[in-house]
Amino acid sequence: MMKLKKIHKNEQDEPWPSSKPILCIGGANLDRKIMIKGTFQLHTSNPSSTRLQSCGGVARNVAENLGRLSQRVSLLTAVGDDAEGEFIIEQSSRYMHVVPLQVKGEPSTGVYTALLNERGELIVATAEMEIYDQIRPSVIFENAPLIASSRLVLLDTNFSMNVIAATIHVCHEHRVPIVVSSVSASKMRKLPRNLHGVEWLVCKPVEAEAYLGLELTDDQHMLDATRIFHKLGVQNVIFICGADRVLYASQDGTHGQIPMHPVQEVIDVTGADDAFIAGMIYGITQGYPMEQVCQFGISCVDLTLQTDRTVSETLSMNKLHSRFQELYGTHSQNFVFFKGVYFKKKDT
Repeated sequence: MMKLKKIHKNEQDEPWPSSKPILCIGGANLDRKIMIKGTFQLHTSNPSSTRLQSCGGVARNVAENLGRLSQRVSLLTAVGDDAEGEFIIEQSSRYMHVVPLQVKGEPSTGVYTALLNERGELIVATAEMEIYDQIRPSVIFENAPLIASSRLVLLDTNFSMNVIAATIHVCHEHRVPIVVSSVSASKMRKLPRNLHGVEWLVCKPVEAEAYLGLELTDDQHMLDATRIFHKLGVQNVIFICGADRVLYASQDGTHGQIPMHPVQEVIDVTGADDAFIAGMIYGITQGYPMEQVCQFGISCVDLTLQTDRTVSETLSMNKLHSRFQELYGTHSQNFVFFKGVYFKKKDT
């Protein structure tokens, strides 16, 4: 019989700062990357090289990025009672407070396998994620105090529709801002139709198409789609339009787009979207307005694309601010966020 066991990290393992943590809820799995040598061909054998496995999962990757950015961050996820689960907990605990829900028996810890070309671009990926279907909404309600004590929640769509809906509900009830990451087109469909309480939704146009049942072929279509999301309850919508640009729109009418910075040498695209979300969450929690929030996200992507790691091992708060200044030519203006409104800080 499968048992669900909650494991709590010893609070004295690490002297966490006193400020409220950012809480990431969702996937934590093992990443395996396989790089094809030469031109990829279907229906035949392709020469390849297997890279070392590492920790992955959207929520876990975002949490590690934030931890490397000197943010206090926690992760609520599901792992199997296996060596992979132990590896993920041990590796991740260096950068975050891990609250793992351990599933006894089958299924095992999630595994993500990416097939990349020689330029580090994704050809195809497989995801063994049955473990997340074992988690019930009761787990979210049991962890309501953890959610209520967070400054912001990042939720990916790896869990079931009912768990996702419960998380959004608890955040809304406790007035905790929540950022939702779509993960994929198929998982985007798991979002509920009531999105009241979602402060930020980050997705790709193809994922929005899967959820809305619409074709988004140009900017006007995408802006129309953001208005539908606003009516469903989302405050701010961000579309990541491939490697080209980011389009954003808010319920207050603010909207625009920012080109992605061209990287001279892309080593590996894996983890780029997670880096964007971490960068934007950093901007949100520091009180920056929407345009600069997106620019922080792009700056974090820029640093990540130039490494073969899913999360850049050299990422830091100083590096992020330096890259922001290099890309946008100025220090970002500092703002205070209060009751949904941005106020410029007075010079002292």
